Amino acid sequence: MKRKDGPKGLDRRKKIALGVIPIMALALLGGVIFLTVKKGGADQTGQMGGPGRADGFGENVITASGSTSVGMQEETFDLDYIETELKIEEVYLSSGDEVEEGTPILKLTDESVEAARRELEQKSVQASLDYRQQLLDSEEEKITAKQTYDTSMTKGTYASYTYEESLKKYADKISDLQEQVEEAQELVNEYTDSVENDYYYSYYEVAEKKEEFEKSFAALMQLYEDWDIPGLEDHYRTTAGSSSSASGQSVSSGQSGASGQQTAGGGQAGSGAGLTSENNYTKLTVYNLLDEEVQENEKIYDQAAEDYEAAKKKAESSLAQAQSNLKLLNTQLEEAQIAYDKQQVSSQSDYDAAAAESSSAQEVYEAELSRIEEETNVAFNEKEEARENLQEFEDTIGDGCLYTQSAGTVMMVGVRAESAISGNSMVLAYSNPETVTVTASVDQSDIASVSIGESVTVEISDHGTFRGTVSKINPVSQSNSKSSIYYSVTIELAGDISGLSQNLSAAVYFGIPESEEEAVNETETQE
Repeated sequence: MKRKDGPKGLDRRKKIALGVIPIMALALLGGVIFLTVKKGGADQTGQMGGPGRADGFGENVITASGSTSVGMQEETFDLDYIETELKIEEVYLSSGDEVEEGTPILKLTDESVEAARRELEQKSVQASLDYRQQLLDSEEEKITAKQTYDTSMTKGTYASYTYEESLKKYADKISDLQEQVEEAQELVNEYTDSVENDYYYSYYEVAEKKEEFEKSFAALMQLYEDWDIPGLEDHYRTTAGSSSSASGQSVSSGQSGASGQQTAGGGQAGSGAGLTSENNYTKLTVYNLLDEEVQENEKIYDQAAEDYEAAKKKAESSLAQAQSNLKLLNTQLEEAQIAYDKQQVSSQSDYDAAAAESSSAQEVYEAELSRIEEETNVAFNEKEEARENLQEFEDTIGDGCLYTQSAGTVMMVGVRAESAISGNSMVLAYSNPETVTVTASVDQSDIASVSIGESVTVEISDHGTFRGTVSKINPVSQSNSKSSIYYSVTIELAGDISGLSQNLSAAVYFGIPESEEEAVNETETQE
């Protein structure tokens, strides 16, 4: 029979489980020895301290007596995932056989192995097909879920738009009425100021324009008198048509007179007459310009006075109407605000309902995605599990043989040829020298101070001191005495335990730090 090179890995559902089991024959022998050691330990309380508080190690250190047990292993085969019945063709081992890791235990019939293989292959193929179908279904379901979600969100968005638009219409109306109220209030203030404070008189600057007109008119009249404007106007009206001939005659006369007089005297007379005529013309020109300015100022003043009178008359007649219009606009503004508040309540209610629906759609969408993802993961896990089952089958009994996982001495064989392997049934039990435990008896007054996982110091006669870990506390007392009640505590030893054997006497110290372990060694040496 072909021998495996090493142990096969097994998963949570398909593995050869290793554990400590009671072997009836060994249990009977171990029980007798344990009672003997326990009795001896009780007789030696004065020497080893016995169960209870240890002298010389502090009040928190607890001691207990016990004995060693070499570990036992059992191998079981979990066949829950195989429906085909596996039949045993031959069993290779029997009690007392020494085995190494990888030693064949039994041989299954080729027919049952092949049938089981076909079953697992079919399950693996089917699981792969189911997973692919789930992927297709999940994509289609995601599309449907997204469409449903988008529809719900669109409804929510439209509801929000309706809410904003309905309020916008009322808000715009309020804003428009507020502007009208402001304008009407300004008009009322203007009319009131006109009636009470002659507002338009200063607005149209009637006094300033009147003063400007009168000032320019007074200046014109002063020139009118000082420059004899009427005489100048008459003179220029009579001479305007003959100014050219008169000028010619004057020149001729001056030239003819110059022939009988001195040149210097004739020159001075002609110069004086020309200057006088030129000054008179300038005065008349200035006067005419000022007269035009006076006329323009008069028009401006008359227009301002006319506008003032018209505005004042209108203000007096329109004040009551403006006040009435302002009151009406304020009433309309209040009504618009009330209408806005009512619409806001109604729109808010509609919006909240749409938002709740939209929020629910989001939750439904996420829940649907989670469901799809979960179903996809389940299909994937089933596919992987089927594949792993097939691989585990090949690794474990692919060649038709089942092998040991550790070395040791066979103590019991739980199967026989021509039978079938049933789930969780023990196949083989053998000793495991790699595991050594100590079972100690702890007094009921100290058991509460001991906990699982606690590190302890164990002293074994003629073998030294070891560190160990509490792995089990039996909650049921193993003592038959009513006066002295003890509980069994199991400690797994660590370190080099290759030299230890079954039923060695041991003293267990709870609560001693590893740094103080030397004190135990010194105590052992002194004893």
